[in-house]
Amino acid sequence: MELFIDTANIEEIREIAQWGVITGVTTNPKIFSKENVDLRSRVEEILEVVPGPLSLEVTTNDPDEMIVEAQKYAAWSKHIVVKVPMSPAGLQAVTVLRQKNIKTNVTAIMTVNQAMLAGLAGATYASIFAARINDIGYDANQVIRQSSAVFKQSSFKTKIIVGSIRLMTQINEAALAGTDIVTVPYKFFSQLANHPQTEKTIQEFLEAWEGVKTPV
Repeated sequence: MELFIDTANIEEIREIAQWGVITGVTTNPKIFSKENVDLRSRVEEILEVVPGPLSLEVTTNDPDEMIVEAQKYAAWSKHIVVKVPMSPAGLQAVTVLRQKNIKTNVTAIMTVNQAMLAGLAGATYASIFAARINDIGYDANQVIRQSSAVFKQSSFKTKIIVGSIRLMTQINEAALAGTDIVTVPYKFFSQLANHPQTEKTIQEFLEAWEGVKTPV
């Protein structure tokens, strides 16, 4: 399993990249709107820090316009993955982009059926939105498990990304449910790494060593 970071903030990306635990970055127009920066310049900054998959989302629902926008983004770097909406128009765009060897990420998936369509269309990634599935009273973990089973049974090359993370428990649950990748907001990384009992134990070890160590 892999972890991506879900942000366009370069300082957040730099900090977590130093841990050696992230292999990619996901963004969307809402995330970028908070940054007030030139899109291409920020993309170049991000890829200097994390030279792996970077998802950029199209800003249209028209399939022809999606393709044009996707080609523009893909020309910036081989690491660019173009996010397209889960819709008939999005699937149409994925099919064309696959033939052009442009990597895609079908986003805002809520059901197994939608994930299956993304796999059949040849998307590079299929993004299941855990918290938003739970918001409407369905079990996101069941959607992840069943989608993973379908992908394995069908030998899809598409990887499952679980996003829309609002709780720490959703990260562990997604991993156990069989996702390939969880894309995690910055604020959760410190919670992943830290635990009061760990800190207490380490402090006890350090204090004990103070009583026995000798000067160098």
